[in-house]
Amino acid sequence: MAAILIVDDKPNILKVMGAVLAREGYIIDTASDGREALTRVSGKRPDLIITDIQMPGLSGIELFHAVCGRGLDVPFIFITAYASVPEAVSTIKQGAIDYLTKPVDYAELKRTIRRVLSAADENRCSELSEDRFLVGSGEAMKALYARIEAVAPSASSVLIRGENGTGKELVARSLHRSSRFREGPFIPVNCAAFNANLLESELFGYEAGAFTGAQKRKIGFFETASGGTLFLDEISETSPDLQIKLLRVLQEKAFSRVGGTELVRADFRLIAATNRDIEALVSRGLFRQDLYYRLNVVPIAVPPLRNRFEDVGELVAHFVDRVCLKEELPAPQIDEDFIDLLRTHRWPGNVRELENLIERLIVLYRPARLEPLQLFSEVPELFALPQTEGTERDALLEALRVTRGNKTDAAKILGMPRRTLYNKLLRFSIREEEFLPIDTAR
Repeated sequence: MAAILIVDDKPNILKVMGAVLAREGYIIDTASDGREALTRVSGKRPDLIITDIQMPGLSGIELFHAVCGRGLDVPFIFITAYASVPEAVSTIKQGAIDYLTKPVDYAELKRTIRRVLSAADENRCSELSEDRFLVGSGEAMKALYARIEAVAPSASSVLIRGENGTGKELVARSLHRSSRFREGPFIPVNCAAFNANLLESELFGYEAGAFTGAQKRKIGFFETASGGTLFLDEISETSPDLQIKLLRVLQEKAFSRVGGTELVRADFRLIAATNRDIEALVSRGLFRQDLYYRLNVVPIAVPPLRNRFEDVGELVAHFVDRVCLKEELPAPQIDEDFIDLLRTHRWPGNVRELENLIERLIVLYRPARLEPLQLFSEVPELFALPQTEGTERDALLEALRVTRGNKTDAAKILGMPRRTLYNKLLRFSIREEEFLPIDTAR
């Protein structure tokens, strides 16, 4: 169960809150001030810190900065009086998670703890995914790297184009890491994952009372991304009304939260992406032309996997290493025939499809070697029998090469009885030396 450190200068708060949360199964530790808390954190990092803001010596805000300054990634929940809400909100923008006002509603506290710990787990998963990087050294990828290197240092908006699974977010992260905004956050938002109203409130944030259920101010993605990069994936899925508002934000670098009048300024770099023909959407009136021009300052096209087959071997080796490290498994050897067979596939799901296939093979079969035959049940279309007699002989030879002359397995791949396979070998005068290495052919 999660370990929670409660920090407050009032003993009764420590006692009551500690008892309430201990009954929920959490491991509770307490500290009576910020300095004591910092000592505890340095000794054993908790999963969550709940702290009062106003404390003598070292305040909750100062404790937060001290913990962050030591490179410790611990989520915070601040307990605050109404007068210090703006200070708490400012701190949340810098990395803390949430705050509650006094007197504490313990039912709300429990819900907030569950949400914060869940978000922290997701962030840790996200951080693991952030070590992903673009892989490939073929000509198509060299051109992509050159494009990224050229545009990354600027503040220009970028529109990334590419099919699903090509790695558009990896391109966006590469741009961010090499930009002047790299010290700020990288905030990815999938526009297709929200309905229009929810996406607007998530982007702009909202004031308390802006709509039913808005009990307190929420900081949106625009503010969170200030000083960093905002990545809007599937930008073509935004509504016409939201497109107008996005255009205004890009032009003015300022906006108002939903339900508010205060003008909020946020300086961030915008990177957008789409898998659709956005020019066709513009011509049909489904996407604003002025917003398109504002986004498409620098276009970057990510090639599909079928246009860079030379990278398949490099990608497979990369995914094997990733999966085996994650699953704590020994890495299998990779047959060149296995790679050659993968290069014959069209890969409609692109790099993501290849990654999923490699993970599936390793998790299901735990192989010492990755060999062509393992693909038979997972990608059967790779073994489809050609329809013409001229290529049927080639198919027979390929199946026998794949199975190293095992005629039973070759017959399974080709979807025919073993006797039929023998008959076809005789019909096409196929000899063993045609499909077996010289040192093994009889």
